[in-house]
This record gives sequence, C-alpha cells and structure tokens, in this order.
Amino acid sequence: MNVRKTLYFGYKRATGSSFPRIYQDMMRQDNEGVDPDMQKRLLVRLLTHCQQSVPYYAQIMKGMADNFEHDPEVYLSHLPILTKEIVRTHFNQLKCTDLAERRWYINTSGGSTGEPTRLIQDREFGDRSNALQQFYSSWAGGQLGDPIVYVWGSERDIQRDIRGKDRRAMMKRMFANGLLRQTFLNAFLMTPEKSRAFLSLLNARPPKLIISYVDSIFELARFAVREDIALRKQQAIITSAGTLTPFMRETIEGVFQCRVFNRYGSREVSDIAGECRVHHGLHVFPWGCYVEIVDDCGERVPAGAEGNILVTCVSNYAMPLVRYQLGDRGVLSADTTCSCGRQGQILKEIKGRNDDIFWTKNGTQIEGGYFGVLLYSRPWVLQCQVIQKSYTSILFKIKRSKQGYDPDELADIIGKTRMVMGEECQVDFEFVEHIPKSPSGKYRYILSEVNHKEFLHGE
Repeated sequence: MNVRKTLYFGYKRATGSSFPRIYQDMMRQDNEGVDPDMQKRLLVRLLTHCQQSVPYYAQIMKGMADNFEHDPEVYLSHLPILTKEIVRTHFNQLKCTDLAERRWYINTSGGSTGEPTRLIQDREFGDRSNALQQFYSSWAGGQLGDPIVYVWGSERDIQRDIRGKDRRAMMKRMFANGLLRQTFLNAFLMTPEKSRAFLSLLNARPPKLIISYVDSIFELARFAVREDIALRKQQAIITSAGTLTPFMRETIEGVFQCRVFNRYGSREVSDIAGECRVHHGLHVFPWGCYVEIVDDCGERVPAGAEGNILVTCVSNYAMPLVRYQLGDRGVLSADTTCSCGRQGQILKEIKGRNDDIFWTKNGTQIEGGYFGVLLYSRPWVLQCQVIQKSYTSILFKIKRSKQGYDPDELADIIGKTRMVMGEECQVDFEFVEHIPKSPSGKYRYILSEVNHKEFLHGE
C-alpha cells in the first residue's frame, strides 16, 4: 500500500481539489486504452463553451457554419490562429463570461523571449495540469510518493514571497513536497560548488526519477565529464523546457547511465506530449491538448511535414486558448498507433523554437543542434550562444574553460559554419566571461535575429 499517495489524496480532497479523481481517471484510461473519440468530445465541449461564453470566439463563430459537433478537427482549421499579441490585445474579450463562478488565477508566460503574456487559468486547469505531470512521471517509473529530484530553473516556481498569501502557498507547497518526497534544486543558481554537491547527492541517494530542464541536466553531464566525476547509474530522467537534440540525449544518457524521456509542454497549456518506453515520438496527451502543424501561411501541412505548432487546450475554460501559436516547430507522425499499444496523435519531432532555426536566404533551414555538436565536442567550450545576425552573419559567443585551444579550431568552426550557411557568411567570435540565462532560468544556445517569415512574404 502506498501510504504517501493515500495521504496526499486525502490532503488534496480536503482542500477541494479534483486532482485525485482526475489522476485516477487518467491512470485507469491509460491502462484500459483511451477511447479514441475522447479528444473529439473534449474539443466539442470546448468549442460549445467558446461559442456561448467567450466573447472573442462568439463573435468569430457567429459567421461560421454551426457544424463543429460533426467534425471538430475540420471546424477548428477554419478558426484564426491565436498569437501572444492577440491575447494581449483582446485580453478582456478572451475571458469567459462565467469567470465569477470559477476559482481562477493569473499566470504569465513569454518573459524570456519578449513582453510577458498574462493568462487566466482556473482551478480545474491547475488540477488537471498537476495530474498530467504526475501521470507522465509514471511512464518513466516514478509513482506518487517515490523520491523525485527536480532540477528546475524558474525563480517563481521555486522561491516565493514569504508574506501573506504567498507565504501560505509556500507552506502548502513545502508540505506537499515533503509528503511526496520531492526535492527541488534551483538550476538558476548552479555554481560549480552546487553542481558538485548535487552530483554527490545523486551518488549517495539515487532518486526514482530526475526531472530537469534540458539544458540544466546537459550542463551537469558536461560538468561531470570535465571534473571526472563518476556517477552511479540513475533510474530515469525526464527532460523538459527546451529542445533535446540527439547529441544532448547521448551525452546525458551516457553520463547518468539511464534513459531520457522527453516531455513537451508550456506554462500556457501545461504538458502537451511525452515519450513512452518505445521512444519513437511523443504521445499527445488527449486530456490536455489537440495539436496542429501549419505552414507560415497558417495552412495545415501533411503528416510528416515540419511546420509551426498550434495547440488547443481543452482543459482551461477561464480563458480558452484555441489554435494557440507557441512559437515552436515540429512534425506530426502519420502513425496514430504506437508499438506500446497507445493510440492518438504522436509528435514525431520537436524541432525547437522558430528562433532556434537558422535560415539561408534561399529558404534552407539549419537546425540549431548542428552548432551544438560543432561546439560542445570541444573541451575548451564551457558555454556558448550562437546568434544569427543576418542571412550572411553568424556570431559565436563562447565562455572558455581554462584549457587552451588551437587557432586551427576556430578555422574549423568557420569552415563548418560556411558549409551550411554559405561561403559568403561572415563568422565572428566573442569570448565572454558570462552568458546569462533568461528570467525563466533557461539558456538560449541558439538565437536567430532574422525574421524569415517577412522574407517569405516579401515584406
């Protein structure tokens, strides 16, 4: 009997949370097989709510045929794409008219890449998000009550104000973390001393599961290699909040001697998809989102083709996000059945953010992971940031280790950059003492300052 799970369920029920019911339903449905029509029913329910109770969508849907109950996926494709700018501009119109009857709160996202976007989320969404996170941990072997270590980077997710309501919230979080044996390490402040201490902790008491920012666990793996720190075999790692490149996966799995499960999500819509034990793509969680892939003109692309990711969140009714553009690129698989036995949408690949993609002027796109392999295989590179300044200009910002380098290596980097960007590409290096993280605690390894969409549209 899992005593900690039982106590946690009791605690959540006492606070009026629907988490226990939602979590148990997800686990049961996953074991028995999710009804293939469930996602359609959730879409119909959301669209009905939008039509009746959300002014922004009610106005748009007024001029459309009322046939979403028959085929919600097709109907959805005729609705406009929702951007962060539209959310900011039409904030009041996107609020549901029955908001006063809901328990809701304000959340923000997007501060790492621009102006923060304010969103309204309700208690049901919060409970479902928590359930999804705990549910997905079970895919990697971490059950409720098992010791789990989080290497997370957001100050607001770890540190809270100690006054008033925030203090009460912090105390509740500390109680829940202690009950569930969850340990949080702040990746925002990972000094060499703290990195050694963390790796020592993993050697002394390997947890059932490690959940981490992609870049944070990757940097820890590279630190262990540089410092020649031998690690005990860990059990499983979930990576999130960043693009997991093949090189990063290989490095992390090699150092920690366990499989990596890649998870995709965002603060706006919670967890979207995650890898199963087969690791052939990421299953879209039908309780949370419906995913579309569109081209730069907003038209859906065929399965297997790369494009911009749109998500429709089916669990937040306070401020519904329908066809919301996250700013990421990906590929939907043509297969809807995995060899693990699960059915539904599968994201074949997450390519990264739109500004993680470099473009040549003829329209060729270069994945940011190319530069990661090019640089991180060199021991004198501690950290780096590669910035595309223009179609013919690349800047490498590099934080060096104490180890020297051969000038021929810079020539090699220049040559391999021009192999993909073109011989006319200007390649510059800037050696720096520090590469700052974003406010959310993430490193931006790759950053494009080129607005390729404007080029495509001739703007």
